[in-house]
Amino acid sequence: MVERDVLIRGDLVRTSSSKSAQPREPGSAPEGTAVQLGRYVYISQGCTLHPPSRIHSIKDKTGQDVQTMLYYPLRISDYVFVGANTHIRAAEIRSNVQIGANCTIGNMCTIKDNVKILDGTVLPDYSNWASGTIVAGRPARIVGELGPGWGSGGAGGGTSVDEGIGVRSRERYAAVNTKK
Repeated sequence: MVERDVLIRGDLVRTSSSKSAQPREPGSAPEGTAVQLGRYVYISQGCTLHPPSRIHSIKDKTGQDVQTMLYYPLRISDYVFVGANTHIRAAEIRSNVQIGANCTIGNMCTIKDNVKILDGTVLPDYSNWASGTIVAGRPARIVGELGPGWGSGGAGGGTSVDEGIGVRSRERYAAVNTKK
């Protein structure tokens, strides 16, 4: 579900010359797809989904190097929640990910399965985030681990920082939020 006031930059796609320069991977989005959303994805109001990009040098007809922006597809898998006013430029967000409100997900980030990103977190460009972690801070750091069964409502997996991850993780989270 996509709420109101969500900006999805589906117009930023690869040009025909850059498509032929880069081979398409098996199982990737069809040509011209800028944003790919899986099933049961919830995008809250005020969010921005922007395809990731890189600057490439391409030779023009005269043999001169020309710098051009090359856009890649933004892939969001199944069971992903994105909180309000979050800006995303990630390359891939896998299944069972919860992203809090007012977050910034940097260009070409990769977020693995079962990750919880707390409110106000800023993920740096080109960063990779491991499965089963809780991420918080500016810049982001891992502040805890998710218990077994998180995301499925099973025993042992908490749904907030106070449940299921222990006292040590709560202390690390508190330390991250107090630093300026």
